[in-house]
Amino acid sequence: MKIKMYCMKCGVELADSEERCPLCGLRAYHPDISRELSEPLYPNNPEVKRQTVSRFGALFIVTSIFVLGMLLPTICNISISGEITWSGYVIGALILTYTLVVLPVWFRNPNPVVFVPVDFAVTALYLLYIDFVTKGDWFLTFALPSIGGIAIISTAVVALCRYVRRGHLYIYGGAAILCGAQCVMMELLLNYTFNLNDKLVWSIYPCVVCAVIGIWLIVIAICPILRRTLSKKFFA
Repeated sequence: MKIKMYCMKCGVELADSEERCPLCGLRAYHPDISRELSEPLYPNNPEVKRQTVSRFGALFIVTSIFVLGMLLPTICNISISGEITWSGYVIGALILTYTLVVLPVWFRNPNPVVFVPVDFAVTALYLLYIDFVTKGDWFLTFALPSIGGIAIISTAVVALCRYVRRGHLYIYGGAAILCGAQCVMMELLLNYTFNLNDKLVWSIYPCVVCAVIGIWLIVIAICPILRRTLSKKFFA
């Protein structure tokens, strides 16, 4: 009975006359055939090691791309116009994007309670720059209080959800009601800054919706029977 011979690396069937595997090139071996082997039967590194990019190296490359993205428009703008005009918007947008997306990755355990107000602060600075360049005079009366109100609500929600273990429905409900009030405040600020209307036009609708959602979440948090029923119905 003829004994079949297989490659010890990839399992391909080999003929008796073959000294190497036609697929992977490994030297063939058969216990009944005496051959002088000049290399080991098994490869030294049977598994290819995965090359991983270091976290610092990846962040350095991304940061370099952002810096290059800020330098090129600036050089083009100065060479064409002799001053920084439109490139300032590009630089501000890239700085804002870097702060929102890349900056938290530099830290292994970024604290959202810190980064959320930082993100809003950078956003406010970017709007201040736009207001200064366009001479719109709308930053102090509209942008700053609007961004400040949203930042306070967001930071409070993130901090409470991070450090308070229970009562998240109360937090979400209160945040929803405050978001509705924020919409009303933003329309009032718009009317005051740009002299649009003397009464509320659109903000009353999101205010009512947010108030209904917030009250409903608080009712669910107060009634444990209702909370268990909804939990079984939607998350069972």
